[in-house]
Amino acid sequence: MQSADVSFQPRTPITIKLIGLGGCGGNLVSTLQLPAAQIGVIVANTDQQDLVGRTTVPTRILLGPQLTGGKGAGGHPQVGAEATLESEPVLAQALAGADLVVIVAGMGGGTGTGAAPVVARLARQLGALTLAFVTMPFQVEKGKRSRTAEQGLASLTATADAVVVVSNQKILRFVPPRETLSNALTYSNTILSAAISGVVEQLSLPSLMQLDFSHVRQTLSNAGQTMLGIGSATGSDAAQRAVQMALRCDLLEGHLMKARRLFVSIIGGNNLGLHDVNNAIAQIHQTIDNEMDLAIGVVSSPHQANPDRVRVTLIASEVDSFRRPAGASANKSAPRPKPPVQSQAPALRKYDDLPPFLKLHRRGSA
Repeated sequence: MQSADVSFQPRTPITIKLIGLGGCGGNLVSTLQLPAAQIGVIVANTDQQDLVGRTTVPTRILLGPQLTGGKGAGGHPQVGAEATLESEPVLAQALAGADLVVIVAGMGGGTGTGAAPVVARLARQLGALTLAFVTMPFQVEKGKRSRTAEQGLASLTATADAVVVVSNQKILRFVPPRETLSNALTYSNTILSAAISGVVEQLSLPSLMQLDFSHVRQTLSNAGQTMLGIGSATGSDAAQRAVQMALRCDLLEGHLMKARRLFVSIIGGNNLGLHDVNNAIAQIHQTIDNEMDLAIGVVSSPHQANPDRVRVTLIASEVDSFRRPAGASANKSAPRPKPPVQSQAPALRKYDDLPPFLKLHRRGSA
């Protein structure tokens, strides 16, 4: 592919904190290859043994040591939530100063399901744009785990700015019929990793097409549950073909035209072509509604192994089927000014504020 003579646009640095919660979130965050120095990577779990193995992650937080003794949440999201409340001062210190907090968790278990809504609320109160990436269980896991996942997703959607959901059941559409369960789960993690990288790299690498963080905040703030599209291509016209793949991605389920806001990340290597990118962006404009709030960013990653590869991530928000009822997000004014960092983190969330789903049934309680 012929490279184009393009110039990098100066960008005001932002601080990004990426936090993996529970076993699923910790596994995924630990394997992500993120180049920028301004990205703070954190894992938090109620299972101390799990944290011991996360040697590549600089910040490891044991949630609720007094409540759980480091032995996990036992699959109970109520325990995960209260353990997170116990460790709120430590979490607040770790997340302080972030412009964007990216939460990664699996829904259906104890720690990730219970901790994610608490961490999301905390991050927002600290002034950060809060974006959550979560997985949902397979249909064969219906029963308690499936109900727990749905309740957890509802609680998280009510607290985070935007939630990107990757359903393991929907991933089956991409997996060959005779594929193993292990490989199917790996594919799910690959999609989630691609989506996370598409956002984080877009906002941390030098820009070829200026994307102001305030516009990103406007596009994703108070978005609720979103729809995801991803695409990747190499060779001639890679940007155009990657955009086409993302626009037609089965994960969008045909909802793209029902969205009111769209975040687009285009990431290429050193050979990213200017005309190819221009044509790809034109293709996006031809596809979407003219009234849609569109935020597009283009970066060139020097760390990409294949300089001809182009990756595209779409996050569509305010989709009709997921739109919050009127007034549901009235307490989430956007943008939120970032408060000054305090020497001691305040108690930002009380036990009584938890939704009933995440409250422990204590002796003597109703």
